[in-house]
Amino acid sequence: MVESKTIKLTVAEDLVGLRADIGLAKAGVFNTRSQVKKIFTDKKVIVNGKYIKPSQILQLGDDIQVEVPLQLEEWLAPYDFPLDIYYEDEEVLVLNKPAGLVVHPAAGHRNDTLINALIAHHKTLSPGSSPYRPGLVHRIDKDTSGLLVLAKDEKTHSSLAKQFLRKTVHRVYWAIVFGCPKEKTGTITSYISRSPNDRKKFMATQEADGEKKGYKHAITHYEVLQSTGAMSLVQLKLETGRTHQIRVHMSSIAHPIAGDDTYGGKKRANSLASQQLKKLILEMPRFALHAKELGFTHPVKQERFTFNSAWPDDLRKLAELSHLEVPQ
Repeated sequence: MVESKTIKLTVAEDLVGLRADIGLAKAGVFNTRSQVKKIFTDKKVIVNGKYIKPSQILQLGDDIQVEVPLQLEEWLAPYDFPLDIYYEDEEVLVLNKPAGLVVHPAAGHRNDTLINALIAHHKTLSPGSSPYRPGLVHRIDKDTSGLLVLAKDEKTHSSLAKQFLRKTVHRVYWAIVFGCPKEKTGTITSYISRSPNDRKKFMATQEADGEKKGYKHAITHYEVLQSTGAMSLVQLKLETGRTHQIRVHMSSIAHPIAGDDTYGGKKRANSLASQQLKKLILEMPRFALHAKELGFTHPVKQERFTFNSAWPDDLRKLAELSHLEVPQ
């Protein structure tokens, strides 16, 4: 008989609206399709106290218990990858994630993630909402670079999670986008929902009954720091933290982020006069979005901590060809 353990997790925003089998795979609970099928067939998945079918749609806050074989622990194998740590003490760890690095294990990325790298560096992390996401209070996309804070114990994790929920965490992003917004400062407000045509993609909607339909209210404040007309450096402040929020919002006002193929940030490159800039954007392995500032109240010290990361080296050529001088 194969030894097993029970995994408990709570459905967060990135899993809402997904089928249970797809959501658990995304959360890193499963490795192969055969495991997905078997665990549901064997009635090893319980949501809110009841056994469910793989087709059940996950809702925000659902409590899930999954009995999995112990060998799935190999997903947390150490990954030899250098870490750019900005601050660390007994409670928190703040680091600068490079673009191209997935934050936590999931389907397609078993052991080459930031979490695996933290394990390789013998970092102690809180249990978190899932065994495959220890320490994670928030995350940024694979192709976004910038600052992340992780919790080292449950008390710290709870405190930071509440700060994100109450919107007292300071988060500032910089992006290079196509064109220039008519208003140099503004606020983008919408509901964000999954695209009905592509479940990996999100869209902005102004539907009055968006909340009743389960859509997520999203607010992004922006400021144009520099612009040439064709390209702009934009500062963005998050009031909410929805999946793909900045990318969706900038695309919704016709100013997609350079390099973001999902939301039009490569297609627009075809209209550029500079062939060199066009070629660079079309070949970019990432998009021009960087989590530049992060501020929070330290759960133990009760002091306000603020961190600032420099514009990444791999985007400096883009800024240069766009004739944008990125401040420090």
